[in-house]
Amino acid sequence: MKLNKILILAGLLSLTSVTVFAEQAKQIPDFKKVDVDKSKSIDDAEFAAATAAGVKKSLKDLDTDKDGKLSRKEYSVVLDADCE
Repeated sequence: MKLNKILILAGLLSLTSVTVFAEQAKQIPDFKKVDVDKSKSIDDAEFAAATAAGVKKSLKDLDTDKDGKLSRKEYSVVLDADCE
């Protein structure tokens, strides 16, 4: 019986973790919503929407090619757990 209880609890923890991650992902706006001027990149002013949603890294930290804005690929990192 103890093994069954442990497996059930482990399953609940996994399900809870997935649910929490899904809720956090919903809060962070997707690339299209942040790129309000449709320039296919996100500048400092547009990035404010992501930081207001809980992204703790700065645009400068995420800007891997150092062009001063975020591409879709660079922005996709904001959905990672360590970035929130």
